[in-house]
Amino acid sequence: MPEDYPDQFDDVMDFIQATIRRLKRSPEKQMAVLPRRERHRQGAAASPESARGKGRRGQRGRNRGCVLTAVHLNVTDLGLGYETKEELIFRYCSGSCDAAETMYDKILKNLSKSRRLVSDKVGQACCRPIAFDDDLSFLDDNLVYHILRKHSAKRCGCI
Repeated sequence: MPEDYPDQFDDVMDFIQATIRRLKRSPEKQMAVLPRRERHRQGAAASPESARGKGRRGQRGRNRGCVLTAVHLNVTDLGLGYETKEELIFRYCSGSCDAAETMYDKILKNLSKSRRLVSDKVGQACCRPIAFDDDLSFLDDNLVYHILRKHSAKRCGCI
């Protein structure tokens, strides 16, 4: 059968593999059977307020204001033109990166204020994704297969 529909077979296999990965991450799993890392991640997704203010271990408070926040959405709500009833947990980065300001940033800011730089537009560190979740595969209402890549943050950092 794969030889009859070679193009469609690859798409179907991708869809099945992505669905299996998504089911493995399903929030309907019992929290007790998940590894500690997944329990913490899903707990943060269920109540993003509890994740605020908690820095990641090993970063010594540098990105304390930059946190991963989660919201449960319909894929249609993303505003990308897809009509579907598929749902996802969308994770995004939010917060301040003032604590991540380095001596370099301070010097640039001072030189900009004193007009010693050609351009007075000096970039600041901002809270951005440094890793992304796995691809999201879904069928729209017209039974067309789609894959969203780099659609949701996995980890955040000050860049």
